[in-house]
Amino acid sequence: MSKKRIKNAHDIDEIDLEVIYAFMENGNPNNAPAEIVQYLNLLERVRGMYQRIDIYGSPEAIIKHLMIVDGFSQYKAKKVYEETLEYFFCDSHVSKNAWRNIYADKGDKLINMAFLMVKDVSDLAKAMKMVFDNYKMRQLDLPDKEDLPEEWFKEPVKLYLTSAEMLGLPAANRNELKKLIDGVPELTEKQRHRLYQEADIMPFKILPNEQEDPRKS
Repeated sequence: MSKKRIKNAHDIDEIDLEVIYAFMENGNPNNAPAEIVQYLNLLERVRGMYQRIDIYGSPEAIIKHLMIVDGFSQYKAKKVYEETLEYFFCDSHVSKNAWRNIYADKGDKLINMAFLMVKDVSDLAKAMKMVFDNYKMRQLDLPDKEDLPEEWFKEPVKLYLTSAEMLGLPAANRNELKKLIDGVPELTEKQRHRLYQEADIMPFKILPNEQEDPRKS
């Protein structure tokens, strides 16, 4: 993608990431409007500036450059900077562990450079601190997580409780429950008997036989 400067900043004043994402979802990539192409070029250029810490060492330096060179307002320049980071670096599909190792790998390269530049004990101590920091970044100071047996997750665990009190709930009024059950004439005797058991009005039988189970009637 070309990295030409924006000829007229006002051409893309109305463009932002919402517009870009909407076009990517519904537009024709082979016939993109000029302002969309310009904005994508701009985001790519700002990403390059972000990576040049030797020249643009802070967000303010990039924002100031966009204001002076490209003619943006401070608001627009700041928005372009923030949307560049969002567009190129926001990836919810990459795990934290992956990012942790990406940064630790960068740290390894800096550590190698630091050891090559060691001149005295003080420099060596600083390099060793970098090693320790990278060690912690990879979470090597934490114990390994114990993997639970796979068979634990094959079947759901069913827990049967015989009273609401076991869950910390107030006790039910058995007489009122019985009146409610007796007030439903559509129930068969077997179903009514089972509801008595489940409401703890009668002794509860967890595993009834086929003749007693109303669900199999």
